[in-house]
Amino acid sequence: MKVPDVNRCCFCIPLRPGIIIFAYLNVIFLAAAVTCLVISTELQKTSITRDSAVEVLTSTILYSILGMGLILNILLFVAAYQKDISMLRLYNYYAVATSLTALVPTFFLLSRRMYVDSTMSFLAIGLQSYVVMLVRSEVVKLEEKELRQNTEEHENLHEAINVPDCVTLL
Repeated sequence: MKVPDVNRCCFCIPLRPGIIIFAYLNVIFLAAAVTCLVISTELQKTSITRDSAVEVLTSTILYSILGMGLILNILLFVAAYQKDISMLRLYNYYAVATSLTALVPTFFLLSRRMYVDSTMSFLAIGLQSYVVMLVRSEVVKLEEKELRQNTEEHENLHEAINVPDCVTLL
């Protein structure tokens, strides 16, 4: 399955500024999701029964994963501002891994009928997936630009060194 290349964020904003805007939105949304999970976990801790102890543990794991996503979005800020391909790639790898990892406790919370927590988690994962697609498109665009620059430099260097046969050092 091929991930589509996106040239504009939300069909109207250029790609790099769109990634930065979505990184800000992702930080805000992830902070809200983590806060929601922490509050609901703390409220459930006051009335822990045997069944809710598992839910509290699952919520704790989930907000730890989403907290890692918050840290990753700070990495995205730095990478997007610097146009650093390796940092953008690193962000993509970890974002995909944390998103896939977050699915397990989210489905568990959904099976326990904790709809608010699971909805917040699904929205955070969906937003993260869109940002991953945007970042991948930006990496492809930056790599193509770098390849074009290297090709042009190589051609210019080859032209500068090209010495005709009639010219000799003697």
